[in-house]
Amino acid sequence: MLRAGIIGCGGITERRHGPVLASLAGRVTVVALADLAEERLELMGGKLGVTSESLYADWEQMLTNEELDLVHICTPHHLHEPQAIAAMESGAHVFLEKPIATCLEEVDRMIATSARTGRKMTVGHNQLFSAGHRAAMKQIQAGAIGSVFLVRTEGLGGSHVVGRGISRGWRTEAKAGGGGPLIDNGYHQVYTALNYVSSPAVRVYARIGRYVQDIEVEDTALVLIEHANGATTSLQVGWSALAGATGVNEILGTEGQIRFGGGDAPVSVWRKATGEWTKPSVDSEGPDELGLPVAVRRFVDAIENDGAVPVTAAEGRHVLAIVLAAYRSGESKEVVEVDTL
Repeated sequence: MLRAGIIGCGGITERRHGPVLASLAGRVTVVALADLAEERLELMGGKLGVTSESLYADWEQMLTNEELDLVHICTPHHLHEPQAIAAMESGAHVFLEKPIATCLEEVDRMIATSARTGRKMTVGHNQLFSAGHRAAMKQIQAGAIGSVFLVRTEGLGGSHVVGRGISRGWRTEAKAGGGGPLIDNGYHQVYTALNYVSSPAVRVYARIGRYVQDIEVEDTALVLIEHANGATTSLQVGWSALAGATGVNEILGTEGQIRFGGGDAPVSVWRKATGEWTKPSVDSEGPDELGLPVAVRRFVDAIENDGAVPVTAAEGRHVLAIVLAAYRSGESKEVVEVDTL
C-alpha cells in the first residue's frame, strides 16, 4: 500500500486528484495534506479521511514528519520545483500538475534529483489519456487520415479559473503563473498536438498580448509551431473572448481529417477514400476526468512494478520549451528556435 500526500488542496485536488487517489483503495491511501488555507485542509481532510494531526500548513513539515511513498503536487506553477525536489529527497515519488515548471533550469534540476535519488517523477499531461484523445490516436495510428500535417486547436474563454486557496488570482500573476493562458491552458494543447503529429517542435512564431484583462500576464496568445517532420500546429488560447468563443479542434491529414466535439459525436473522422464522416467508438469517461484517472493509475503501476512513467520529465521539458519559445517570440516578434536537451 502506497502512502500518499498531497501538497495543495485547491480546486484541482478537490475535483480530480483527491477523488482519483481515493478510488485506488487497496493500492494507495492518502495520509497527509498540506495547504496554507485552513479551510481547504479541513475540507479535503474530511473528504479523504485524513486525521487532523496530518493536516499541515507547512508542506516542508509534512515531508519531514510523514513517511510518504507518493506525493501529488497541485500548487501554483512557481512552487513545483522546490516541492518536487524536497519530496524526492524525502523518499517519495512525485506526480506534478502541469506545467512541469516555469523555466527549463528548474526542470533540469528536478531531472537531476530524480536520477540521484532514484525516485520517479511524472507530469500531469492527463489529456493524453482522455477518451477522446485515445480514440483519435487510434484512428491516426491506423492510418485513417494519412500523414498529419496540420493541427488546429483553439481555446478562448472569458477569464481564468479562480483559485480556491489563499491566493485566488495567482494564475494572473507573472511570478506564480510563469505566464497567462498559454502556459496554463495552452500547455495542454501543445502536448496533445505533439502526440497527434508524432514529431517534436523545432521553431515557433507567436503573437502574444493583453487586451481586455487588467492582469500582469497575457490574456491572448496565437502560436504557430513548426514540427521536425514539416507539420504545423496552429494554436489560439486566451482569457479574452468575453462572451465566449466557438472552439476549433481538428487534425488534418493527407487522407482525411478528425474533428472533436459537435452534437453527440465527441470524435468524428472523414476519409478521402469514402468521402464520408464516421463516428468511431469512444470509451465512457466522467465529465471532469479528462484522462487523469488513467494517468494516475499508470504512475502507480510504474511505482509498484518499477516500470516506465506515463509521461517523462523530458517530455514535460519539451512542452515547456515550446511555451517559453512562444513567449520569447511574442516579445521579439521573430521566429524562435525551441530549446532542446
